[in-house]
Amino acid sequence: MVFAILTNMELTDTHTHTVYSGHGEGLPDELVEAALAKNLTTLAITEHLPLPIEMDADGSFSMQGPQTAQYRQEVAQAASANPQIEVICGVEVDWYAGCEGHVLKQLGLTGSTSGTPALAGASPHYQLVLGSVHMLSGEVPGDAFAYWPLDYADTVDGWYERGPLYVWEHYVAHWLDAVSSKLPFDIMAHPDLPKKLGVFPDFDASRYWPEMAEAAAERGLMIEVNTSGLYYACEQVFPGPELLAEFCRAGVPCTISSDAHEPANVNRSHDQAVKALLEAGYTYLTVPTADGDRRQVKLL
Repeated sequence: MVFAILTNMELTDTHTHTVYSGHGEGLPDELVEAALAKNLTTLAITEHLPLPIEMDADGSFSMQGPQTAQYRQEVAQAASANPQIEVICGVEVDWYAGCEGHVLKQLGLTGSTSGTPALAGASPHYQLVLGSVHMLSGEVPGDAFAYWPLDYADTVDGWYERGPLYVWEHYVAHWLDAVSSKLPFDIMAHPDLPKKLGVFPDFDASRYWPEMAEAAAERGLMIEVNTSGLYYACEQVFPGPELLAEFCRAGVPCTISSDAHEPANVNRSHDQAVKALLEAGYTYLTVPTADGDRRQVKLL
């Protein structure tokens, strides 16, 4: 049934990366070329926003400050050269404790100092802002830049030191902090990322899912079905079926993303994302647009 739907379904991908991430491959025009070859109508390029130099001195996890203008220029040029596809210049914000001032400055929103969340799509630099939690932070008193990357294979020992309950509880707390922050997120990426390395909760984690779904719904955020999880140890899309069903129940719009870190992986396993959406109860895919709006694509 899913493959029959895909025959006539519009194809989109709203989370991709380039060589500018420090751990990806390909330039923006190469991602667009790959998207065109697969007949996509929308492609969002969403490179990692620069982390403070104290957290990423060599640019292994994010763009470095001087690269951002070049990145935006190359995405804009690719969009201008290929009007047959909507190319969105986006960014992925890695949430950590105390990050708001740094992030707002990077987004060109230094005046947003009140406790009121900035409007989605408010950044003058980027047309789409993804929010994500890749690290636990704030664990070391007095060291604002100490963090542990929870999804990085080279630091997997941190899981054994902390245990699944601690990691999942603190991850969810960070995720909820990000959702309730004043940062102008449009989409929360891979909401159950801690399972990436194959360390699933060894307890009933379903108690977290309604709170996460309600928080996203209250803020008016979107989430994504991210197919990259199929290629990691967890072998499952982000989010998993129970959490995705909670997002659907709460009325949280959902988009489809590959999280490609090389051009060949743009739109990878789109059919599996559609299957997950249908099984969770979604009837529409929601697609962000370059002007900050959203549109719907019917799944059935």
